[in-house]
Amino acid sequence: MRSPKTSASSLVMTGITMLLLLLLLLLLLDPAAAQESCALPTTYKWTSTEALAAPKSGWVSLKDFTHVVHEGRHLVYATTHGTASGWGSMAFAPFGNWTDLASAAQTAMASAAVAPTLFYFAPRDVWVLAYQWGPTAFTYRTSADPTNPNGWSAAQPLFSGTISGSSTGCIDQTVIGDDANMYLFFAGDNGKIYRASMPIGRFPGNFGTASTVVLSDTTNNLFEAVEVYTVKGSAPPQYLMIVEAIGSGGRFFRSFTASSLGGTWTPQAATESNPFAGKANSGAAWTNDISHGDLIRENADQTKTVDPCNLQLLYQGRAANSGGDYGSLPYRPGLLTLQR
Repeated sequence: MRSPKTSASSLVMTGITMLLLLLLLLLLLDPAAAQESCALPTTYKWTSTEALAAPKSGWVSLKDFTHVVHEGRHLVYATTHGTASGWGSMAFAPFGNWTDLASAAQTAMASAAVAPTLFYFAPRDVWVLAYQWGPTAFTYRTSADPTNPNGWSAAQPLFSGTISGSSTGCIDQTVIGDDANMYLFFAGDNGKIYRASMPIGRFPGNFGTASTVVLSDTTNNLFEAVEVYTVKGSAPPQYLMIVEAIGSGGRFFRSFTASSLGGTWTPQAATESNPFAGKANSGAAWTNDISHGDLIRENADQTKTVDPCNLQLLYQGRAANSGGDYGSLPYRPGLLTLQR
């Protein structure tokens, strides 16, 4: 016969074992419960790489980056400008680590896709590449293999509208979706950010000709390169918008948040002294500009989800002493990593 002391110890050990098994079961049923959750900071501070790659012979700049992780490897598309030619586009061969970008093959696209936006549209199991300066204001192509920069479908209209009070017209589109709708956001180098939408069941397709102004300010405060993301782990839902601005010390990003993609955007880190990312907080010594790029996304799909615990920004920068015609500015890719 066991002593009362031994029986009590056994009961305690049995209880602990059952509790551990219950916790394990909960984690198996909900893996997200084991993951850290972070809120967006109100003040951002980054570290930066040096320039990660130089353009191949014949090009003077690499810019306007869009990025996804595909089959465990980084995939980057970008705008190019040639030494003796105008604007074009390219893709890097998929690579494993950011230090590999310098040696990744650079392939020009036969049909230019300037200021590209790349994502996987899960409801139709298709990759989408949206861009400007095609047959319509914004255009898209589709593919089953995003790693082949010259394997995209024929061009299709994404947006056929126009805007007023802009010397450039519609530029720098981005596309994002929630459960019900797809949204197109874009700029006009005129102090305004625009939005159009359609039911998700109609996408890929044409957003039409109508758009709504969702932000309005001076030209320098809302210039171009708008991007919009879903914030991982936010409840209620939160969305993050970044917009490139022109400051006294160079290009920088301002940030805004909203509780719905069709809702109102509120400034978050939106000044040159306290930007989302800029000379004031980038940690970059090689460039004053923190310009057109893409946050590294948690997934490749249309939700464009980013993780506040692990924010990184692939951006375009240029040597601080460089100048001249805009197309000839020597933009290069750099990577910011948020310090928490």
